[in-house]
Amino acid sequence: MRMDQDLARIVQFYHVARAKSLPAAAFKLGVEAAWLSRQIKQLESHLGFLLFDSEGRYAKLTSEGAAFYDAVKEIADASRRIHSVARALGSGKNELILGLADSSFWLPTRKALIDSITETNPGIVLKTVFSDTTGLMNQLAEREIDMCLAGRLHDMDRYDFLTIYKSRPRLLLPEESPLLERPQLKMADIDGLEIAVPLIDNDYSFATIYAPFLNAGAKPHWVSEGPLAAFHFALANRIALIAWGFEDAVNSSLRATDVIDCDASLEVIVAKNADDDRETVRKAWAGALLVAEAVGGAVAE
Repeated sequence: MRMDQDLARIVQFYHVARAKSLPAAAFKLGVEAAWLSRQIKQLESHLGFLLFDSEGRYAKLTSEGAAFYDAVKEIADASRRIHSVARALGSGKNELILGLADSSFWLPTRKALIDSITETNPGIVLKTVFSDTTGLMNQLAEREIDMCLAGRLHDMDRYDFLTIYKSRPRLLLPEESPLLERPQLKMADIDGLEIAVPLIDNDYSFATIYAPFLNAGAKPHWVSEGPLAAFHFALANRIALIAWGFEDAVNSSLRATDVIDCDASLEVIVAKNADDDRETVRKAWAGALLVAEAVGGAVAE
């Protein structure tokens, strides 16, 4: 096998194996799925063994593929580092890739962050990508993006971060719910209440947003498609929902109410790699700091 010819295919294989989906990897790499499939097949031909089990909708590694995946991680990591350095030194030195959490679309501070970065750095070329918090933090760790707006994680040791939004989530109740007749709600009133709860990968957000309600005795209805789908599920099934904030902008028959002794918390941060001292990132971080200071959340870690 010619390693000089197959190096790019090895990196492409890594992305498919990591995403566990050829279409998802193709989307991330910005290529056609059919073309990417041909690259993987050519790599398999050169290697002399199959990397993926051809059966099923997901990209499942064969035993040989799993062993090969472990062996090529360092190559893929090196490729990302080379790309990052080349971008910083070449035509991309004024470029900043900002990751935005899908669920942050409703945040006023999201627009404020983008405006602050561009206004304080007129020469910057700002590009945005979208994913969930877990995906964005992984991309940040792998230096595929430069900064991100996302939920906080448990382990933030390798990042600098600023809190730009923090609030106590509210409870959305069907307008016919007898709980709305009470002058105020306490966590004790939640016992036995049916609540739509989205399945999210971020353990920190789950522990700080949803767990307090479940610990109080709420009965969860799990929704795998995320917070927005959970909202529609609650609306259709006339059950309660823990509100992030975007729900207030939707005209619906669910009514928001505060739970006065609730200790749940919703926190949104801007993060970058702690060791990233590139000029473009430093300037963008200064813009993010202005937003954090404006909302009283400028706690740089």
